[in-house]
Amino acid sequence: MRRKSSQERKAMIVNAARDLVIGEGVQALTIKNLSRRNKISEPAIYRHFKNKRAILVALIDDLEHNLMEAIDAPVRIYKNPLERLREIMKAHMVFTEKKKGVLFGITAESIHFNDDFLRRKILGVIEKYKSKIIEILLEAKKEGFLREDINLDAVGLTFFGLIQAAIVQYALTNYSVPPITKFNTLWNVFLRGIEQKAKK
Repeated sequence: MRRKSSQERKAMIVNAARDLVIGEGVQALTIKNLSRRNKISEPAIYRHFKNKRAILVALIDDLEHNLMEAIDAPVRIYKNPLERLREIMKAHMVFTEKKKGVLFGITAESIHFNDDFLRRKILGVIEKYKSKIIEILLEAKKEGFLREDINLDAVGLTFFGLIQAAIVQYALTNYSVPPITKFNTLWNVFLRGIEQKAKK
């Protein structure tokens, strides 16, 4: 039987960390629980990750990669920038339901424990996400779909914030109200706020 590489071991640990957070919450993410999940010793985990924070960083990187892949798919499919934004919102909500708001849980933990490094890490993910949205908004504005007076940075943040509101509700209702159930309402609110009104 082939021995797993260091990279494969790291991926297994990160996957187990994600499953723990999804199934039991961030508080369940301990080296001891990861050891049991992976059927490897605690020292073996420490060979790959210095501590719990290092595992959280790797988990954030993994979530960022998968989220960006999910929202990039509509960008490749749809030409109309407003259609792209609509489908990105939908894809993000579906992604969050599958991952049970893991990033939200990690964000809450980083704030609760006053972990400045993790906060900056998550903020970097948000900024990268927002820059993608602003790029599409800029295209929509050039094509005359948006009002001339809107602030693209504020609109990009609003787009992300509307989805986050649905994610917070999802987490606080013990995952009984999936974000996608709010999609049509939130999309219509967003669109009405940015869309160029037809001239009479």
